Amino acid sequence: MAAPLRTAVAPLRAAATAATAATMSAAAAPARPRVAVIGAGFAGLAAALELQRSGRCDVTVLEASGRPGGRASTMQLPSGTALEIGATWFHGLGDEDEPNPVFQQALEAGLIDANPEAEQWWSSQFLLPCATQPLSKEQQVAVTHTLAAWGEAIDDLPPDAPGTTADHLRRAGEQLLASGKLGEEHLELAERVWRWREQLQRAMDGCHSTSEQSAQGHALYDEMPGGVNCPLPAGMQAVAEHMAAKVADLRFQHAVQRIEWGSAPSGTSNSSGGSGSGSGSCAARVRIACSNGDSLEADAAIVTVSLGVLQARHHQLFSPALPPQKVAAIERLRIGCVNKFFLDFGAPEDVAGSGSSAGGGESPTSGSSPAVSYSLLWSEAWEGASSSDTFTAAVPSAVEAQLPSWAKGIFSIRFGGPETKRPQLAGKSPDGHAAAAGAADTAPAAAGSSSGAPDNNEEEEEEAQFIVPSAEPEQPRCYQGVAWVSGEAAVEMEAASDEEVLCTLRQLAGLFPQLQLPPGASWDRVRLYRSRWGTDPLFRGSYSYIPAGGSPADVAALAAPICLPAGPHSAAAVSAAGGEAAAPAAGSTPVLLFAGEACHVKYIGTMHGAAITGQAAAAQLLAAWQHTE
Repeated sequence: MAAPLRTAVAPLRAAATAATAATMSAAAAPARPRVAVIGAGFAGLAAALELQRSGRCDVTVLEASGRPGGRASTMQLPSGTALEIGATWFHGLGDEDEPNPVFQQALEAGLIDANPEAEQWWSSQFLLPCATQPLSKEQQVAVTHTLAAWGEAIDDLPPDAPGTTADHLRRAGEQLLASGKLGEEHLELAERVWRWREQLQRAMDGCHSTSEQSAQGHALYDEMPGGVNCPLPAGMQAVAEHMAAKVADLRFQHAVQRIEWGSAPSGTSNSSGGSGSGSGSCAARVRIACSNGDSLEADAAIVTVSLGVLQARHHQLFSPALPPQKVAAIERLRIGCVNKFFLDFGAPEDVAGSGSSAGGGESPTSGSSPAVSYSLLWSEAWEGASSSDTFTAAVPSAVEAQLPSWAKGIFSIRFGGPETKRPQLAGKSPDGHAAAAGAADTAPAAAGSSSGAPDNNEEEEEEAQFIVPSAEPEQPRCYQGVAWVSGEAAVEMEAASDEEVLCTLRQLAGLFPQLQLPPGASWDRVRLYRSRWGTDPLFRGSYSYIPAGGSPADVAALAAPICLPAGPHSAAAVSAAGGEAAAPAAGSTPVLLFAGEACHVKYIGTMHGAAITGQAAAAQLLAAWQHTE
């Protein structure tokens, strides 16, 4: 029996020897580092995908909400219609040298054509309170001159422009009023239009007022190459969902409560079971606690929460405290509040007396109807005015005086347009091609079609660049409307109830009698949907800007990584000393990296700016690991 026994034992000994060798080999090899990415907006998703592609580490994305996209949020209504609550447009499609990473993801997902066409901009009906007749031809020309003067002042800001944006606009406005171009009878109209354009600028830039916006910060902003600005037929959240589906470890409902950064005690290992930085030289350096009780240990963290969240919570969120330079940058920069509210007057078949279509069998919800935009010219003075009386307020009507102050932040109401996604289109225009239209990333554009154009060449050139007043009134044919509110008015509107908002809108409609509803629609039968970015604890604002007193250096300081040197060290000492650098010093590696729309000077406030900073943070971390190996 001995020989059979020896024959049976030999394979067991060989297997045991092989297992022991494998275990020793695994112990000798450095563990894969783990990176925690906080936030599943475009910055966090772009960072995670960049790290995954490298194959150098494990990546875990922690998202506080139940969806990806951050401030790119597409609300699906029971009817199938979708509303673009947040980010709405691509700002330039990019080129070979500088691609737009969000647009590239949309292309990869088949959500848009490679060469989308920009939308032909709609004209706008400029309405005066209590006026029952449209603007005269002379008044339309005055509006066009006023908008052109604002646009030229904005476009001509030099990269080193001093002071605030309002400082430069004030001079341009005073020159316009003194030029004699408008005529005495149109000066008050020009002042109303100047304030209207201020409201539009706030919605485009996210600032609460051009009086608190750095002129240099505004001048340094630019659009990506590629020229075309367009929305996405399926909604921007669809791009985020496409990106999120490729992330191997994305954990929703994981709101981060605490980020402890620094070296771990001896013998502590990270959540991947090893000890390691990219070279396996130190223990886990980041510990993250979530509000749901989960925790995570990692070698580095990329923080992509909004500037608003950092401003409200950085003292409680990080231990030890962030370095003074980082805190100063967080506190100097600003994030504004821009909100939309949507008015759904129902499908045509739901509207009494409207029939199943509106005019010639064309469905008002098909998306084929042109957009109809109303611009509201309030009597308020321009907030950027100095102590001089150059810009004055008109006497408000009795109805206007009774409205809540936030109502005067509603500068336009538009029926139709890219914020509303209609299910019948399924991402296609009536001719079967991918639908496309465009403007600023999360704000309406300052451009218009040439409907109602004045005749001379100078005025035609002005109209090619700016919103154009309509020559004739037009009734909407789309049953969904959208309005934008920015600044303090947006903050105040968030505090009002839905019924208060609707009541105010009914009063507003009485104040501007030329504001028409679609056939058969009524203010008594309308559903209200709106964003509340300012009070949402996950965002605390819409998008960021450089304020007066701030500078591009603050953006750079916000984006700079916090690095720890190799060997024994104290995170508290690093925190007190600063611990930041544009590039990690020799022997040090980033432990905390920051990304998001507030971290890019040129593309501040945009989706692609956020994604680019996420990619840059991932690349910086990988490069640091390469340097220490």
